[in-house]
Amino acid sequence: MATAAPTTISEETFQHQHVTTEHHVAKDAAVPAVAASTVMEEAGQTENQAQKRSLWIAWLYMFDWYSMFQTFYNIGYIICQVPAMLLLSRPKYSRYFLPTMEVLWSVLTFAQCKLQTAPQIYGTRFLLGVLETPVASGSLFILSSWYKPEELFKRAGLWYVSNNIGVMFGGYLQAAAYKNLNGVHGMAGWRWLFIIDGCISLPIGIAGYFIFPGMPTSGKPWWLTQEEHEIGQRRMREEGIEEPKKISMQMFKRVFGHWHWYIGVLAYVLFLSGAYPHGQMALWLKDQADKWGIYTVPQINTIPTGAQGVSVVAAVLATSLCMVYPTWVIFQIVMAIFMFANIVQMVWFVPHGLHFVSYYLFGVSAAVTPILVPTVNYWLKDSAEARAFCTGSMLTLGFAISSFYPLVVFPVVEAPRWKKGYIVNFFFILGCWASLTTGFFLYRKQEKRQKQLDLDEENLKGANVKHVD
Repeated sequence: MATAAPTTISEETFQHQHVTTEHHVAKDAAVPAVAASTVMEEAGQTENQAQKRSLWIAWLYMFDWYSMFQTFYNIGYIICQVPAMLLLSRPKYSRYFLPTMEVLWSVLTFAQCKLQTAPQIYGTRFLLGVLETPVASGSLFILSSWYKPEELFKRAGLWYVSNNIGVMFGGYLQAAAYKNLNGVHGMAGWRWLFIIDGCISLPIGIAGYFIFPGMPTSGKPWWLTQEEHEIGQRRMREEGIEEPKKISMQMFKRVFGHWHWYIGVLAYVLFLSGAYPHGQMALWLKDQADKWGIYTVPQINTIPTGAQGVSVVAAVLATSLCMVYPTWVIFQIVMAIFMFANIVQMVWFVPHGLHFVSYYLFGVSAAVTPILVPTVNYWLKDSAEARAFCTGSMLTLGFAISSFYPLVVFPVVEAPRWKKGYIVNFFFILGCWASLTTGFFLYRKQEKRQKQLDLDEENLKGANVKHVD
């Protein structure tokens, strides 16, 4: 019979609740590294296999806590994603909605440094998920409201790499706090990380009230001249990007009556599920340290940041190339590299260096989102409401499935060699590639058909004019 988990969490276990989010300084991906580091130190002090086995069980128990922390965050994030996106699509609110959520997020982050019990953590994680709903999807939605397709990809890539820079920076912050802040003013080093996160994000959230532009129809920001604002609005009209309209049943007909929503959601769900191994390098390093003793605590925290460096380069390079070459071509190359990294892990018995290479190459997957999401946004350029709904749906269903998928396919007890996990992952990556490639093909057919209709309409008008003459 299972024993109920204690309500109050020990300092050692609660340390690993330091989980911030994809757009902030310390990242979810770094938490397993800290967890593995603590257990590794404890294991190094034991002298017999029985003690090591007990510590391993304790480590897995701690990861159950971590999974619950993430589950409550995901619940808040998932249920509010579509409503938040629809609210952001309203010009009246779009300029102030995201900064407000950012400020509230910062306040809640400060509060986390004093949490002591599991219910407190669960509630906080849920609220953090709610407050983060408009950040990733909303930022890309706003970018797609101001930029043409050939301009959008690079901007989306530059925005998206901030996630990976945050992961890199977060890894170094954790290592520094572990070393320098532990015990200062009677607080553990990991608690100081929440204070540092809040100090960084709060000024940015406040600045958003003054510099975040909202949508072109939200009114002129103070830092744009009237002429510049009018140019921005005209550019979008020329590109065929429609202004926001009233949310009605027409929006649902536009969303569910065409192929764009189905392709976009399917591709993103498969991608998010297939991207799970990116960020799990720390578990492999911990395993290598247990077997061979070749990595230290700081190394387990910092070595995986190299994969985030690859992510930064890949996202910027791939989205920049989308300005020169067809987007579908760049997507094929990115997915081929992504697939190669997964195949190496499937084979598993490869040279040590190739394992390193494959974990780092998983970082190339960071180029998928800034290609996939703007592409789907552009496909739906004729309806701001449909764009918002589709983007929110992509993240809602993507995170809903990827929240439980790793628990089934990538259980911690099988780490770091997930035999079935990498096999299933192979088909997820393949499915993502096939679905978005199909979307590119369908959109080209749609564009050709629309051009032919426009040409026929012009010819008809010309014929009518001649007839009148």
